[in-house]
Amino acid sequence: MRLYVHIGTHRTGTTSIQAFLRHHSRSLAQCGIFVPETGVLDPESGHHNIAWGLRGDPRFSCSRGALDDLIVELTGSSAPACVISSEDFEYLVDKPDALARLDTTLLDAGHEPHYIAFARRADTYVVSLYAELIHHGLTTSFRDFAGEILRTGKVVTHGDWAFYFDMDAFARKWRQVVRGPLSIYGYDSAMAGKGVVPTFLSLIGATDELVCSSRGADVLNTRKASDIPAIDSFVSRWLLRWRFKAIALGSESGASSSLSAPISRARGDG
Repeated sequence: MRLYVHIGTHRTGTTSIQAFLRHHSRSLAQCGIFVPETGVLDPESGHHNIAWGLRGDPRFSCSRGALDDLIVELTGSSAPACVISSEDFEYLVDKPDALARLDTTLLDAGHEPHYIAFARRADTYVVSLYAELIHHGLTTSFRDFAGEILRTGKVVTHGDWAFYFDMDAFARKWRQVVRGPLSIYGYDSAMAGKGVVPTFLSLIGATDELVCSSRGADVLNTRKASDIPAIDSFVSRWLLRWRFKAIALGSESGASSSLSAPISRARGDG
């Protein structure tokens, strides 16, 4: 089974994608795309519990199902493709043993994992991400928050919540571990086109009818921008945009991004 693993990133329409997948699982099944129940938290959520189990996240609950339970559920489906989604999978880039377990378990069960991520322009991502993390208790100033990103290419909070702005570095680290290919697409160009939900559905092989119907999908989990000093916002956003290149739709960090070709099990630049 071709298994699309949507790994985020955060603040790139993941909640909207997950809600659409769950609400339209029957329509997707008619397209030959299975949406599992293992690992979900509620009728609209992604498969977060699987990611939490791999990372040892304290929010993990055995009752909601883990990676091994997913493998069991997949044996009951005859669909040629499957999709799971959680932006918390992106944290596995700094946990190579857990990432290797995900990839190896899927491959050993006879599936073909294909990892999909959307990346956002750095100067808009930093504001959106900062607002989201303030909601989760972040107390760091925006200047220090942006400064860490400029120094290291990422920001780490809550112990292991790693948010990469240097997507070339992210892609290199991910591909050093997995055998399934990773494709990274531009969130901003998707939004300037038909939208991130329709774009994602096109990538996983949904019908044109379902793709068109998703154009009106609700935009979920929006956050009001935090109160950031104007000079800090201007300088930090300018520096971030200068340092980190935007990813265009249909392009990818470090490799070809075609999803129409058969998935290769070759290590690295699949």
